[in-house]
Amino acid sequence: MKRPVLLLLLSFIFWGCQKELSYENPGPTNPSAVVPTITTTAVTSVTNVTASGGGNIINDGGATVTARGVCWGTSSNPVVSGSHTTDGTGTGAFTSAITGLTASTVYYVRAYATNSAGTAYGNEISFTTTTTSTALATVTTASVGSITALTASGGGTVVTDGGATVTIRGICWSTSPNPVATGNHTTDGSGIGTFAGFMTGLTAGTTYHVRAYATNSVGTAYGGDSVFTTSSVPSTADVYVAGYESNGSKTVAKYWKNSVAVSLTDGTNNAEANSIFINGTDIYVAGWEMQGAIKVAKYWKNSVAVNLTDGTHNAEATDIIVSGTDVYICGREANATSAGQAKYWKNGIAVNLATNSTEASLATSIAVAGTDVYVAVSIFDPFPSPSAVIIKNGIVTDLSGGFVASAANAVFLQGTDVYVAGRHGFYQSTYWKNNMVTNLPFAVANSETGAFDIFVSGSDVYVCGFEKTPLALGNIEVAKYWKNGVAANLTNAVFHANAESITVSGADIYAAGYEENAAGNGVAKFWKNGIAVSLTDGSKDAVAYSIIVK
Repeated sequence: MKRPVLLLLLSFIFWGCQKELSYENPGPTNPSAVVPTITTTAVTSVTNVTASGGGNIINDGGATVTARGVCWGTSSNPVVSGSHTTDGTGTGAFTSAITGLTASTVYYVRAYATNSAGTAYGNEISFTTTTTSTALATVTTASVGSITALTASGGGTVVTDGGATVTIRGICWSTSPNPVATGNHTTDGSGIGTFAGFMTGLTAGTTYHVRAYATNSVGTAYGGDSVFTTSSVPSTADVYVAGYESNGSKTVAKYWKNSVAVSLTDGTNNAEANSIFINGTDIYVAGWEMQGAIKVAKYWKNSVAVNLTDGTHNAEATDIIVSGTDVYICGREANATSAGQAKYWKNGIAVNLATNSTEASLATSIAVAGTDVYVAVSIFDPFPSPSAVIIKNGIVTDLSGGFVASAANAVFLQGTDVYVAGRHGFYQSTYWKNNMVTNLPFAVANSETGAFDIFVSGSDVYVCGFEKTPLALGNIEVAKYWKNGVAANLTNAVFHANAESITVSGADIYAAGYEENAAGNGVAKFWKNGIAVSLTDGSKDAVAYSIIVK
């Protein structure tokens, strides 16, 4: 019989408390509103000067939450009139960046929320800042993709740098768990953010472990261990790249087949390989090698050298193709009155393209259709401002359009259409289709661009080269390509880079070139669909000039 009385008494107490709470801080527009209900979330990512906190507004008290955040101090029960953040409005969870802290100090933090009824505070949490200004970076490992028998793509994200600049980042891999960067690894830039890496030299049908890594002055941090297995059947596409790598004192002409290097010279004399062409099972490479103080133009067929010039005057071979049984090579050779004159060789017989004995010029690229021979040439007359021309069977067509300086760097034939890539003026990447010019866009105003190669697939036009950022942004050359005028960056403007050659195989886009590293050495590499494959380790200077896929 006492229970109804007790329930009635509790009801009076409940409603009495509700009424007192509702009118303790009445709002001007909603007198029934109460302060919000809020909790403080755990503090994380604590450093010597910063931390991450936040809160969760469970109920707005019947009036819109107009301000929310966290407040903190070195004394208990901090309030919003002191150090605080402002992190939006409304209910729900939010995060807050706590800054301006002092090392090795105990802090108290509470979340707060304000509506028309007043300000409510969440539970209090204390934390202590760290004693040092730097820590290891935080890095995550991306999932592995594009897996073949010999290669795979990976990457990662440097989430935080730990307070010290990340100088090197990349991926490392091995057949054992938790690989480290002292073993197989890539070097894929620096700083925070997402990056891509490419693993080469793998074994078919093998299980590998890969981790992303990031190095700062404190040490090297690693992401999670990701496991993948290479396919059992090797890819049928072979990737050939020509260029050079220094041995420390001399440059060695080389080509790489599927990332495996073949030296064409022994390193006694400086030499470079500028172009590569595959004809059946035969591998042709064109370039030059020093003979004493003279540069000799030459080519190699299956690594056997053939001299194109006798060493009387400096010369070089810049491009090579095979049409039927005929071998065509272009380049230049000096004479008694000129530092170099454009010419091509057909089966070793020279054809001089200069209009007079004193003209300075360079033949950069050659293409053949039937009996027609097309050569892209830059004429330096007067020196040093070049004029871009295309020469068909000895007939010169000027492409410069009156610009003070222009250059023709590559020629490509598709049916009856003749494409040439180069530069208009000193700063504008350009290509010409049947002598009609198309200027390629700048990504940044006042930058400088250059186009070095062109490839046409169906109705798609691919051009590769570089764009140099303005002085205010570091004057860094960024390797890139344009597809139908739309640019795609291959490097991230940390180090100088250039894309020298481009080709398309099926749906895959390949470009070859170089990117410098922190030591200032060029790293020869190619990019497949934007993913870099390093051909050299960066300990010596190297460049890739030409790429072909068969």
